[in-house]
Amino acid sequence: MLPKELLKEVRRIEIKTRHLVDSLYAGGYRSVFKGRGIEFAGIREYYRGDEFRSIDWKVSARSGRLHIREHIEERELQVVVALDLSASMAFGSGSREKRESAVEFAAAIGLAAERNNDRAGVCLFTDKVEKFIHPAKGRTHILRLIRELLYFIPQRRGTDLKAPLDFLNMTLSRRSVVFLVTDALRIGSIERELRIAAARHDLILVMVRDPREQLLPDVGLVEIADPETGDEMVIDTSDRAAMQSLVERQQQLDQQLIRVCRNFGMDLITLTAGESVVKPVCKLFAERERRITGHK
Repeated sequence: MLPKELLKEVRRIEIKTRHLVDSLYAGGYRSVFKGRGIEFAGIREYYRGDEFRSIDWKVSARSGRLHIREHIEERELQVVVALDLSASMAFGSGSREKRESAVEFAAAIGLAAERNNDRAGVCLFTDKVEKFIHPAKGRTHILRLIRELLYFIPQRRGTDLKAPLDFLNMTLSRRSVVFLVTDALRIGSIERELRIAAARHDLILVMVRDPREQLLPDVGLVEIADPETGDEMVIDTSDRAAMQSLVERQQQLDQQLIRVCRNFGMDLITLTAGESVVKPVCKLFAERERRITGHK
């Protein structure tokens, strides 16, 4: 029996993200993902007209006759949400923390996978992978995922995106749709890992931001502490030149992120803490459908 509190929270998420789940179910959830691949079906003797590249040369050499490897299209998707649970994700200047919005997004993706009879899993990480639930199907499994998303308490505070990328690159044996959900701002040091993951999987980067991380109001001197390292500093929010410099630096990091995503063929979603997670995801699906169909 699941706790009433969990069922109540799941119901709240289902109601709040119903439009998103319905959209993912009815609006080309499968067609816009590149996650569907091929599955080995067996070996048979080569017939005239078969694809030459499908020949299994080892079997052919042993038997003395040409044989080919047959594959079938996978009938289901495998979706994994890798969620950053570092200390900075607990920040929120409004009604909700970044982690709350990220969890809502991850739960909606899991519910959509369940509705489409696909497998879903989660990878919870800080500067190491702290928990991995292998992709599976079914309502009970999805409820377990959401429970971990809501209540898991990380042991560490830092962030290292290399850890989940290396882990998933080694652990996921079949092509998957991977959502990497994080508030990390610098990704230059993990371009190699991103390139490998993007080649093996349909990798979608989900950046979670808070409005106060972009621009602080003029409130004079403010003491700021890094939630991950504990380092403290004092900034003068009335110094508009300094504040503008921070904004420009953030814009440069954003542009670098966009370039990396474009170079590796990755899509990018930006979630804002406290705002709807539905609109950014629906926007991505609409853009993917246009690319697939060729419509503008």
